[in-house]
Amino acid sequence: MSNGVIAFMFAVGVTVWVYAKFQKRTGSNTQKAVGGAVVVGVISFIVFLTLMWSIS
Repeated sequence: MSNGVIAFMFAVGVTVWVYAKFQKRTGSNTQKAVGGAVVVGVISFIVFLTLMWSIS
């Protein structure tokens, strides 16, 4: 698999996990949970993709 696909799958997993945590923490406020999860997902994609490029 390419580095981009692996980083994308990792970012999707992190985004879903963060969304679930934010849903519990904000009392099911979907707008805040989605916004926070997307920001964390994009950052995790960039970080993991950079890490994958530096390893290979």
